[in-house]
Amino acid sequence: MVGFAFAGGCQTARPPYAPDEALETFQLEGGFQIELFASEPDIADPVSMEIDETGRVYVVENSGYPLNTEDNVGNVKLLEDTDGDGQPDRSTVFVDGLTMPTGVMAWKKGILVTDAPNVWYFKDEDGDGRADVREIMLAGFPFNNPQHTVSSPYFGLDNWIYLAHEGYSRSTVFGEKFNNPGREIHFPDRENSTRLPIERRSLRFRPGTGEIEYLANPSQFGVTFDRWGHLFVHNNSSHVRHEVVASRYLSRNPHLRIPQSWENMSDHGSPAQVFPITVRPRFEILSNVGHFTSASGLTLYLGGSFPSGFESTSFVAEPVHNLVHRDVWAARGATFTARRAHERREFLASKDRWFRPVNFYVGPDGSLYVLDYYREVIEHPEWTSAATYESEELYDGSDHGRIYRIVPEGGLPPSEHFQGDEQSNRKLAQTLSHPNIWWRRTAQRLLLDRNDVGAVAELTTVTKERPSAEGRLHALWTLHGLGRLDPALISLALDDPEPGVRENAVLLAESQLASAPLLRGRILGLANDLSPRVRFQVMATLGEVDSPAVRRVRDLRLFEDLEDPWMQVAALSWKSVEPVQLFRQAMALEPVTAKVSPAKVQFFERLAGMIAAKGQQADLRAVLSAVSRESREGHLWWREASLKGLAQGLSIHPGGRLEAGLQRIVLRLLESEHTLLRHSALELLTAGGINENADLDAAMAKAARRAGDPTADSRRRSGAIRMLALGAPQEQEALLKSLIVPGMPNAIQVEAVRAVGKIKGEEVGAFLLDNWRNFTSAVRAAAGEGLTPSPERLAMLIDAMEGGDISVRTLPTRVRHRLIMHQDVALRERARSVIERPAAERAEVMERYQMVLDLEGNATRGKPIFDEHCAKCHQLDGIGKEVGPDLATVRSRPAQYILGDILLPSRSIEPEYEFYVVETSDSRTLDGVLGPQTPESITLRREGGKEDIIARNQIKRMYTTELSSMPEDFDKQINVDQMADLICYIKATP
Repeated sequence: MVGFAFAGGCQTARPPYAPDEALETFQLEGGFQIELFASEPDIADPVSMEIDETGRVYVVENSGYPLNTEDNVGNVKLLEDTDGDGQPDRSTVFVDGLTMPTGVMAWKKGILVTDAPNVWYFKDEDGDGRADVREIMLAGFPFNNPQHTVSSPYFGLDNWIYLAHEGYSRSTVFGEKFNNPGREIHFPDRENSTRLPIERRSLRFRPGTGEIEYLANPSQFGVTFDRWGHLFVHNNSSHVRHEVVASRYLSRNPHLRIPQSWENMSDHGSPAQVFPITVRPRFEILSNVGHFTSASGLTLYLGGSFPSGFESTSFVAEPVHNLVHRDVWAARGATFTARRAHERREFLASKDRWFRPVNFYVGPDGSLYVLDYYREVIEHPEWTSAATYESEELYDGSDHGRIYRIVPEGGLPPSEHFQGDEQSNRKLAQTLSHPNIWWRRTAQRLLLDRNDVGAVAELTTVTKERPSAEGRLHALWTLHGLGRLDPALISLALDDPEPGVRENAVLLAESQLASAPLLRGRILGLANDLSPRVRFQVMATLGEVDSPAVRRVRDLRLFEDLEDPWMQVAALSWKSVEPVQLFRQAMALEPVTAKVSPAKVQFFERLAGMIAAKGQQADLRAVLSAVSRESREGHLWWREASLKGLAQGLSIHPGGRLEAGLQRIVLRLLESEHTLLRHSALELLTAGGINENADLDAAMAKAARRAGDPTADSRRRSGAIRMLALGAPQEQEALLKSLIVPGMPNAIQVEAVRAVGKIKGEEVGAFLLDNWRNFTSAVRAAAGEGLTPSPERLAMLIDAMEGGDISVRTLPTRVRHRLIMHQDVALRERARSVIERPAAERAEVMERYQMVLDLEGNATRGKPIFDEHCAKCHQLDGIGKEVGPDLATVRSRPAQYILGDILLPSRSIEPEYEFYVVETSDSRTLDGVLGPQTPESITLRREGGKEDIIARNQIKRMYTTELSSMPEDFDKQINVDQMADLICYIKATP
């Protein structure tokens, strides 16, 4: 079992800490040690670093973040070790005058730096430690919110330079500073080079050839690769994604539309829970407390110096929560899965709330460098309260910054010196087999810089003599970059014992398929390879070729690997694919249709979506006829999936509609006895648009009768209401409003509110607001959908909040976010003033109990306090009653937030634990937390686990209170010391 240890004793002072004091605040995974590499005054505000082939360290300083766009205070510092002790002792400003630089990469005896709207090339030609050459390599990027701008240049295995990029993200609050949407991304010094219009995707480019192209997905701050060249990206809340399918494969078939071409690898949620140890942490209004909200710097460790197993480990920073998260990867079909390295613990965490890890770097010595921005405030003001962005604290720490180095306990042996660019071609070719990715990438980059045909023989020797799989791989790609890759070497690599090399050999063969037809046959032979990723790459590559033999292999491989959703995508991306033929083939294969699985459901959805996107009414009829004709009970799943797929396809196909004859089939399906089939048919009718005719009039009349029939099945009534909403809901306004009463099943109320919300006018807004307190959380969410599209209705909502008629805590999350970020300045400022209004109630009690956060609680003493005061309504590790939330779900919340939850329970009630009052028709008044609901009844839960079950037809009035079921005077029941013990017990790992 791996233990965790603090680097030193607990601090009692408040941050900022001096660098040596900050080391004492860390909790680090056992078996490692953390040491300071560089800090202020040598560096400040570090966000990226690079070590070049001479050992010089370049550090990007983004000192202008978050709002200083005018003074150009961004720098690149050059750190040098002049005495050879492994620590930098000289700091020079290599480049200054940058706006908000975000990344750096060594390139041709200089560096590339991302600083929107440009990617710059800087070089020191006279050796004085300052850049003499300042050239714009790429131009045209958006200059928008700096958390979303271009960043993280990375030299890939395939000789392309990759950039993280999210396109233009409109700034709502600070639009005057971040209002450049960009133009075409291009090489400004090449008149006829590629010009890319701005899209929300990352990209790659090759300076030597002038090529630029988009990737399939965006990445927020950082890209990383495994040793076989697979690309991994992330955003602030989804911390590890695999870009499985390259953009060029998806673009060849415009009818295949998939919601995402990346795999969310996390097996522990997205956003995943994190476990900070911060003392008095700081969060802003849109921070996702206890979960990833600022993931950055995703890095796969390929340094070769950590213990066995770490070659499948990734690190990602979470600066808002002051920690570094570690995942362990494993193969899963054509992609991967990532699991926590440790439950309820992080690889590195700090008690210091100013510790802001933002990025990593795997150095030539195999250590992991951690870049600590070290600031009081890390979130961009776009998502903070006005009190934050108007305060002097916004730039606290802007003269601080640290880089730490993590190594195994006992340290690392002295690293060999790379010897700069003076090495022979042979030595560089041999270095391609080094266990550390820094050495392999650097050697490959230098060989390409030289462009020396004399290196071809040495590289060919590496591929044939096979000193290591990594060496063979890098040698092949280096030859490819030099334009000297012999088809015979690709053929040899197709037989390689390492699956990762075979996979890359298939990829390398793509550019030679036309000129070397023998390779096509060799690749066909790998369609049955034991490795799923090799088979996947074969399917992706062969999509460029069309022949009867290739199509037969595709269909065979597709149905045999049908349970891998990504194999489906690879096969369906082919230009030559005929989805309606594959649909017929699938229905004819009993193994495909006999047993349901998530992958098979996805397959039928995708096929039907492609059929609908092509827009051929005959093909649509073929699918609908099959769905309506099939009657076997076990085949319901593919019928439902096919209808869903048709709906998805029509929704993205310009002008996609159902002709009258096809609409008639769908209307008949609405009368099916199967709920899911009816639901999917209604989705299809929504996407395909409605044709006004006698059939539709009859269907609408029937829907109105069914919606108002109290004896009808509640699911059929809900569907009928959705049907009415497709037509003219204003014609059924009285009926719909009569269904929005507490006695109605929740699902009926939700659909009726949605339908009413589509009726224009302020009167509907007033109706929704007048009944707000009567709604359950699900109905409120639907009401929010009806309020937010209209500025007039939003103004009415804000009026109600300002007047105290509606509590801010009852706002659905989407409504709250739309108000905070609304484009209308007046509406936004009014909403923020209400939402950000500090809770003044019981302020003296909260202040008195703040000392709890400085006490060392005792979990053993805390357990009897929990048993006496909390177990009546809460469970923890199987003990207690289920009235309020299970307290195990709040363990990762910082102690100060748990303290607030206890002392101010009405401030942040989760929707599923709201307290309701019910008045019944027989004059009873009952209250409690809303428990299980059925169409016929509701359940109220009370202290001690007691329950009242109430028939819906007995409900006269039902409304939520503004109070929690928890007592508001908990401070009168336990003292400060007991509170510290209770919180310690709640947070303790069982």
